[in-house]
Amino acid sequence: MSSTLHTSKSSLAPSRLHLAIQGILLASALTVSAPIHAESSNGHASIKRSYHIGGGSLSQALRQFATSSGLLFSAEATLTDGKTTSGLDGEYTIEEGFRKLLAGSGLTYSFTGEDSVAIKVVDSGSNAASTLPAVTVLGKAVYDSTDPFNPDYNRSHASTATKTDTPIMETPMSIKVVPRAVMDDQQIVLFDDAVIRNVSGVQRNFDFGDLYQGFIVRGFSLGANIYRDGLRQNTGYFEPAGMERVEVLKGAAAMLYGRTQPGGLVNYVTKKPLDKAHYSLQQQFGSYDLYRTTADATGPIDDDKSLLYRLNIAYSSNNSFRNYNENERIYVAPSLTWRLSDQTEMTVQLEHQHDDYVMDFGIPAVGNRPAQVPKSFFVGDAAVNNSSMDSNQIATIISHRFNAHWKIEHKFNWHEWTHEFNSIFPAGSINADKQTINRALMTGPTDRESFATNLDISGEFDTFGLKHKLLIGGDYFKLTTDTYDNHWTYGVIPALDIFNPNNHMLDANAINAVPNDFWWQEKDQWYGVYAQDQITLWDKLHFLVGARYDILDYGTGCCSEPISIDDREDNRLNPRFGIVYQPWEWLSVFGNYVESIGTNNGLTPTKTVNKPEVGTQYEIGFKTEFFDGRLSSNLAYYHLTKENMLTGVPGLPYRIPVGEARSQGIELDLTGELTDYLSLLGNYAYTDAIFTKDNDFAPWGMTSKQGNRLPNVPEHSGSLWLTFHPDERFKIGAGMFAQGQRAGNNDNTYELPGFVRVDAMVSYNWKIGGSKLTTQFNVNNLLDKDYFRGSRVQDSTGALPGEPISFIGSLRLDY
Repeated sequence: MSSTLHTSKSSLAPSRLHLAIQGILLASALTVSAPIHAESSNGHASIKRSYHIGGGSLSQALRQFATSSGLLFSAEATLTDGKTTSGLDGEYTIEEGFRKLLAGSGLTYSFTGEDSVAIKVVDSGSNAASTLPAVTVLGKAVYDSTDPFNPDYNRSHASTATKTDTPIMETPMSIKVVPRAVMDDQQIVLFDDAVIRNVSGVQRNFDFGDLYQGFIVRGFSLGANIYRDGLRQNTGYFEPAGMERVEVLKGAAAMLYGRTQPGGLVNYVTKKPLDKAHYSLQQQFGSYDLYRTTADATGPIDDDKSLLYRLNIAYSSNNSFRNYNENERIYVAPSLTWRLSDQTEMTVQLEHQHDDYVMDFGIPAVGNRPAQVPKSFFVGDAAVNNSSMDSNQIATIISHRFNAHWKIEHKFNWHEWTHEFNSIFPAGSINADKQTINRALMTGPTDRESFATNLDISGEFDTFGLKHKLLIGGDYFKLTTDTYDNHWTYGVIPALDIFNPNNHMLDANAINAVPNDFWWQEKDQWYGVYAQDQITLWDKLHFLVGARYDILDYGTGCCSEPISIDDREDNRLNPRFGIVYQPWEWLSVFGNYVESIGTNNGLTPTKTVNKPEVGTQYEIGFKTEFFDGRLSSNLAYYHLTKENMLTGVPGLPYRIPVGEARSQGIELDLTGELTDYLSLLGNYAYTDAIFTKDNDFAPWGMTSKQGNRLPNVPEHSGSLWLTFHPDERFKIGAGMFAQGQRAGNNDNTYELPGFVRVDAMVSYNWKIGGSKLTTQFNVNNLLDKDYFRGSRVQDSTGALPGEPISFIGSLRLDY
């Protein structure tokens, strides 16, 4: 292969399968639409089309522009390497588009055929001025969205809400993007901190022993479900070193993603191989013996850049302000991209992560607040205190573009997760003496394995003046859980005096002699097909219409051998409707209606499977973009209900339906740059979330929930983060993160106090030849405020304290 960016029709002979699929797809398009003609030198040069191409790499922008306009272009790779462009956002003819993209690059274009264009250096002769007018470029450098040096907080496009590359201003849902630059400035070492510190209406979901990272969005828990590149993960602690950005979709997303919770969806986008070499090595050190080393290497393997690689590595170890709490992590994630042709690309990713850590059950409640004990309080025992997790993943992404308007993409993810429990946990709330708490034993393995895959076909076409962006797809997900040879033993562990704790009461040999007494199996799988059409009228009115049909099969078995799984099947149609009106380029007014089917089932105390949870949402709001898209905002009001909502039975591994819960509120997110030197992230949420309908809890010794607030959900919350960067070397920043008072459990018997936490950072970098050395220092909880991150919602067994004032320093070398 030559070192040429070539998209000529003869560059690679298509296979027969390629031709067959392309013919079927083209025939389908012709039956529903008028053909789309590329603008060319022979009659369409004056036609304007709408483009939304982000700034950054010139070669990538030219590819996107040529594809969108139906052209084929060629250019020597050496001409565009290292060059950037400000992008396109608006309506342009071909001539106007090329002029803007190539402005200041010293390059121009010429037609070599009706639908083919060549990029070349501007002539130095007398006709150079007429070929490409002189342009003066002012302002900051323009970066590609995946550029490791990109300092911008704002993103104009996101794919999670629609599974297509859609401008956020044309998306009829609330979606927030947290890019890599924000995570770097805040020195994010925990994935959940990137989300709860920067996205409105999101809290941490603190479940059993802080076993996995989970979130509460718009009042409702998402459980253990996190999405990776649009495919569902189940249970884990996810390493941010391999993340390019995080996209948070507010409201039900079941139409595209299957069985999701109605509050929303958190999707992290992984780092992919780049066609330009970049290497980064970072050493972080901080409070409580934190040591964290990360490395990121990427670039082309061969000269024509058809093979690209990336390798992300992380190692961390740390103690904690919590007693007996030591953690260690090893993370390795290699990936390879193969550009089979200009139309076809395949990426393969591997990932291994090992964690040694301590399950943390927090501080129990006494009265209506967490107990007045030191933040270091630990409910467990030193002899049973070393849990571990191993996670392995294989993921593939294969995409093929048939022509300028039609594309097919297939994704696959295999995830294996093994947890070795070894912990002591609270066996109920504080005792009647308000001083002691009973405890239980939990040891043994749990294995989880999931398969997730989807196939999407997307295309653009026109019918009678309407512009369509059509998506047709299907997906499959399967999860199996096997907990075997476990101890889940009550009555053999001594109670603990929380005001005078003795964490050395147990003997490991005696614990190992306790016979196994707990087994649990679970399965969850679904098949789904969906279709979505994004329709644009007059370039100002955007409609989204979609529906999905699911076939669900799930079941749970417990608690002794042999296990019998109680199966249940459900079929459901989930619709979604959205509308955006954009009277001016800087303003969009939007609304949506969505339905969803959830994932939380579990067993009832009679060992039958619960019905799935069902959600419905109405939302209206508006979005703005100012300063050429550098500063954006999203303001929304929503009303969200959830039926068949489940709650746990205290002291038992069962769940029963509460009835119905409702969340409604207002959310505001503001992101971008106020000036060339001042970046901003701000958000505020008012969340009114309560139980609205009740079931009969008397048989289980439980009280009514109707009228109670949903736990861990503050009525008022928000954050603000500002950085000042007067030049490319120096940066200083500060921010605050605040949450109001929250209910600590479903019964609302105790509350977590509100808090305001203040953080700050400063960094400076030096250019050393072709490398950049960055020093950075962050302070979290600068005012050393006491606060709680969250609580276990089923009872009053534990609220997890937030970290006191802490420091993180960093040395990072990029080259």
